[in-house]
Amino acid sequence: KAGVIGLTKVMGKEYAETGITVNCIAPAVVRTAMVDALPETQVNYMTSKIPMGRCGKLDEIAGLVAYIASPAASFTTAFCYDASGGRATY
Repeated sequence: KAGVIGLTKVMGKEYAETGITVNCIAPAVVRTAMVDALPETQVNYMTSKIPMGRCGKLDEIAGLVAYIASPAASFTTAFCYDASGGRATY
């Protein structure tokens, strides 16, 4: 994640005057088919470290992506959106 965050900050500033925005999302565990295939004990261990006590949902991440790509976020660049349920680790 650190590499992607660093790249986002550099590229966001590099392209700031062009009208191109560069942002990223740093998610925690998101409930996907891959997570569903993990042993429940592993999922419980991962979610026990998240202050909200649960996995993120795909629609929550999709909503954030839609916002970032929308004109409403046109003044935001070089930013890392935290989608970790309160557990930012970067």
